[in-house]
Amino acid sequence: MESSNRVIVVGAGPVGLVAALRLGRAGIPTLVLEAEPDIVEELRASTFHPPTLDMLDELGLAAPLIAQGLVTPTWQIRLHETHERAVFDLSLLRGDTAHPYRLQCEQHKLSRLLLAALAKAPAVELRFGVRVAGVDQDDTGVRVHATAGDEAATFAARFVVGADGARSAVRKSLGLSFEGRTYPETTILATTTFEFADHLPGLSNVNYVWATGGTFSLLRVPGRWRASLYPAAGETVEAALAPASIERKLQAIVPRPVPYEVLECRPRSEEHTSELQSQSTISYAVFCLKKK
Repeated sequence: MESSNRVIVVGAGPVGLVAALRLGRAGIPTLVLEAEPDIVEELRASTFHPPTLDMLDELGLAAPLIAQGLVTPTWQIRLHETHERAVFDLSLLRGDTAHPYRLQCEQHKLSRLLLAALAKAPAVELRFGVRVAGVDQDDTGVRVHATAGDEAATFAARFVVGADGARSAVRKSLGLSFEGRTYPETTILATTTFEFADHLPGLSNVNYVWATGGTFSLLRVPGRWRASLYPAAGETVEAALAPASIERKLQAIVPRPVPYEVLECRPRSEEHTSELQSQSTISYAVFCLKKK
């Protein structure tokens, strides 16, 4: 078992990598453990808000991320049949933020920028393919129990930061419940290169749409649109993921004589976490943006 006066960050998503970068730049030895073999590049989060961009600016990462995304000063709520819309203009925040807009950009692009920055932080080591099963502690520090391939491994540290998501092994080791709520609905995320803006007047890059048959959203990222589609009444998530169901819902948005080209699709449950606090040596990291 390795032992050092370091911090272990569990999870190499954007939160874990940002935490590791800040620790590394402060000269604190840091080890990042990630279960996946590489950065996950499936489409997950696609929007960066002004406070996040301001924070990334402090790390020197806002500008290169903005260069890879779509600057979106307005977003809207629409009525599909009439195209009536309420438009929210974030440029009104220009006196309060250096980034008065939403940036539409895939999450993995930030993760890649963070990896490049971490390569220049000698105090940080990152290990992919290490799945954390649990943690324990005593007066001397924390032990992280994991598997790397078929081998069991234990890592020692002064502190552990859990940035390993809703199914966090760190949180479970603390005996903390997931104190939040999950909406009963699951949306189906489908991406396509079809240009909705050529057919829906006044469309923004971010649109939440009310229609007679149900709601949906259209969010643009570079080179494609992400449609969030709800299962129909009585339709299971498995049935809603079927190509014919996705095609039917996309045709209801903009009818066309040929099928849509769907690049990827997956289900997504909407989860919201409340603030978690612990006095333990092991820390579970929860980052949330609250409205004032």
